[in-house]
Amino acid sequence: MKFASLKKAFITASILAAAGHMDLALAHEYTGITIGAGTVDSGASDLAVVNCAPGTDYFEAQVKDRTDPVPGLMVNLHIVNGTQMTTIADTVSGDANYTPFIKVRGGAGIYYVAVTTTTVGTRVFDLNYHCMADSGDHPDTDISVLQAQ
Repeated sequence: MKFASLKKAFITASILAAAGHMDLALAHEYTGITIGAGTVDSGASDLAVVNCAPGTDYFEAQVKDRTDPVPGLMVNLHIVNGTQMTTIADTVSGDANYTPFIKVRGGAGIYYVAVTTTTVGTRVFDLNYHCMADSGDHPDTDISVLQAQ
């Protein structure tokens, strides 16, 4: 599933959450995203921009590679805000576990989120992300996909 299809899934999840049919946290989880299909000479990159509403202290995300292991082929998650960046790799492909959350403390505003692969090959991943306040509140989170490979 490409990010364009995920926008529909996000809208649907948001509507269900508002109607009380789903936990709100699931509105910020994308599952079954395919990356790298058709790449021939390098790894692939998916890129999105997240806008965190006022009241945000930090942005956090985690990734899970759901595909069978392939030596040397991993999924990496990157978060960028201004001059800050953090990254994590899912080093155990195909398991049921997300990576630990990584976060960048950039307050309200724009965060870039990228999921990349280390080499040629197709991966299927899940992404879980949230704008968060130190109090535990969950300010509004808007995402726009810039690139899906």
